[in-house]
This record gives sequence, structure tokens and C-alpha cells, in this order.
Amino acid sequence: MPEKAQTEACLRGELSNLRLERDSVIGEGTEANRKVVLLEEEGRLLKARVARLTQEKFKVERDSRAALSLARSMDTHNASDADCYKRKVTDLNDHLQSKNAVVSELRHQVDEYRRQMERSLSQNRLSQIRGEGMITPS
Repeated sequence: MPEKAQTEACLRGELSNLRLERDSVIGEGTEANRKVVLLEEEGRLLKARVARLTQEKFKVERDSRAALSLARSMDTHNASDADCYKRKVTDLNDHLQSKNAVVSELRHQVDEYRRQMERSLSQNRLSQIRGEGMITPS
């Protein structure tokens, strides 16, 4: 029996070692499972972040295209508006010149009427003075 006891002790030692290895492997497996769960959660969060960043990228690109389109449109409208205002200024300058010519002509007429009125007044005074007999016609 000593051999049997010795074999039994040896087998118990091996069994004990195998149980320790099994517990160690189970612990490592549990830890690996936790790591897998954490990595899966991290992967899910990363996918959600990538999706959000992709949406933001598309939004920024869309806004950028809209801004460029608006800028081009404004450039076109500004050029068109500038041409319109230039034509308007030219038209107004022409109108102003014609009005200035009319004003000048009217001033000339007013000056002519004043001279005629002064001559008429002078002749009326002369007639009055002659009528009073102060001046004799020569």
C-alpha cells in the first residue's frame, strides 16, 4: 500500500496543481471576457463617434458649399448692382447737366428781363421828368 499511497499522493498533488491551473485559467478567462466586453463597448462608442464626426463633416462641407455659392452669388449681384449704380450715376449726371443748362438759360433770361425792366423804368422816369418839364428834349 505504500505504493498506492504514494501514487495517490502524487495524483492528489497533480490534481491540486491542475485545480490551481484551472482556477488561474478561469480567472484569466473571466478577465479576458471583461476586457472583451470593455473593448466591445469602446468599439460601439468609437463607431458612434465616427458616425457623429461623419455627420458633422458632411454638415461642414454642405455649409461650406452653401457659403461659397452665396459668396459667388453676392459677387455676381454686387457686380450687377455696381453696373446698375454706374448707369444710374451717369444718367443722373446727364440729367443734372441738362438741368444746369436750363438753369443757366433761365438766369440769362432773368438778367435780360432785369435789363429790360431797368430800361423801362429809366424811360418811365425820363418820361415823368419830361412830363414835369424839368428836362427839355434836345
